[in-house]
Amino acid sequence: MSTVGHFFNYESLFLISLALGAHLPDLSSEMEFLDVLHLGIFAILSPAFDERFYHGQKPEPSLVAEIACAVAHFRSILAAFSERFIILLDGVPVKHHYVFNRMLAEFSAATVVFCKAVYDERGDREELIKSSEFIANIEGILQASYPKIFPYYSRCMERKHSHFIWTGPKLQIVPRSEGSTSLIALVGKGEMMDSPTQPIYDVEIGPELTVTPTPAGEGGKRPAPDDSDIPASRPPKLRKTKS
Repeated sequence: MSTVGHFFNYESLFLISLALGAHLPDLSSEMEFLDVLHLGIFAILSPAFDERFYHGQKPEPSLVAEIACAVAHFRSILAAFSERFIILLDGVPVKHHYVFNRMLAEFSAATVVFCKAVYDERGDREELIKSSEFIANIEGILQASYPKIFPYYSRCMERKHSHFIWTGPKLQIVPRSEGSTSLIALVGKGEMMDSPTQPIYDVEIGPELTVTPTPAGEGGKRPAPDDSDIPASRPPKLRKTKS
């Protein structure tokens, strides 16, 4: 099953579970939540791994729409998660954007570090996609859709970050309730956009931080970023194409 196809089924199960009170998928589990983030990150970066976005060719509109739809479903899952749960990092309430953006930057850096190591060993001659093109596409996605985390990605590159797993503070997920929300507001500043002990942003940021990633390759264009913090309606359905 394709990555994007898995997203559609995953989100359907998640939304059904919210309605029926079922436990699948269990996003109160730190491990399962991080699994969802990994899947979403791969969907966001998927144009860099797809040969159809290289060699000067223009990707099929249906392919671009499929990726955009998968990312939209991913955003819906995160929005539903935020309505149900609160993230604590070493006991400090932090918005889910911090966890996602940190993982996106670190995953991207680890991918590029790994890519460089492979190409340094094997060279570009045997590969269909050159290392410089692959890295440019990874960084292009970040710069176009997540410019505020690009400096952190650059710092990860400087220290040759090589981990694909969560490396941040101890992560805990607690149910969101009137009591927990009131307690957080009482003892502090509420849910923080950045970690006070392990910050990733160069400047103080507000709720407009996260934007919608939009895939593009040599033959595609990326529209201007928009605000993914704004609650969206249901993701658009893909149009069926004639075979």
